[in-house]
Amino acid sequence: MDDSLVRRCTLVLLGAMALALATGLLAWGPVPLEPAAWRHADTRPWLGLPNAGNVLASLPQILVGWWGWHVTRNVPWPAAVRRPWAAFHLCTLAAGALALLYHLQPGPTGWIAAHTALCAAFAMLALGALAERVDARFGQTRPTALLLLGVLLSGAVVVTGGGADIRPLLLFELLPVLLLPAGAISLPGRWTRTVDWVVMLIGYGLARLADLHDARLLAATGGLGGHALMHLLLAVVSGWLAYRALLAASRAAPDSQRQTSLNTAG
Repeated sequence: MDDSLVRRCTLVLLGAMALALATGLLAWGPVPLEPAAWRHADTRPWLGLPNAGNVLASLPQILVGWWGWHVTRNVPWPAAVRRPWAAFHLCTLAAGALALLYHLQPGPTGWIAAHTALCAAFAMLALGALAERVDARFGQTRPTALLLLGVLLSGAVVVTGGGADIRPLLLFELLPVLLLPAGAISLPGRWTRTVDWVVMLIGYGLARLADLHDARLLAATGGLGGHALMHLLLAVVSGWLAYRALLAASRAAPDSQRQTSLNTAG
């Protein structure tokens, strides 16, 4: 089958899934923010630091997000591919920083802010996959800015409503998780492999699963709650993408040097 036809079919499938998800959420009705979402099992202080386990677990997410942004912005890729990936790492950094702040004084507003940044991160991740594998126009400035604005407005709507309905954020959280395996990552990519996206999707799934079993994991391990493990797994997801970008940059460097040598010799 012709590559352009495959890409068009993929876009139709992705559009249909997005419409189906939005319709399903509308039909489901309001999804309120439960207190359990921001009241975590591990509340132990350490050296005067409240909720120390969750606060400290947010630090790797911040550091890896910064490292990923630094690596990605220096990779010699087309700007349309580099842009959403760099935005992903910045959003991951912001999500970790906001999570650290809200763990110091847990509350619904802080949870919504951190979750909005995380939704933005995974929206950028999906955009990066589409830009690399479907059409580079997905990574242009306008689509990137509009998608980020849409996520921020969704977070603002949830905050204004007092957390009575978090469906706007659920849409942006679930959509990338459904869209990527639906067809985008099955298309050939120049800079990433399908297995890279599978690793990141599994990492994200395990992070969400760990968060759901926060108290059980704390009781089982005696020291690490599920929510803290979620932050660590999200750092792994961001770190894997940064690692792949670093490999791409290191491979591009010898090629660039070789080309320079040939030009000099000529």
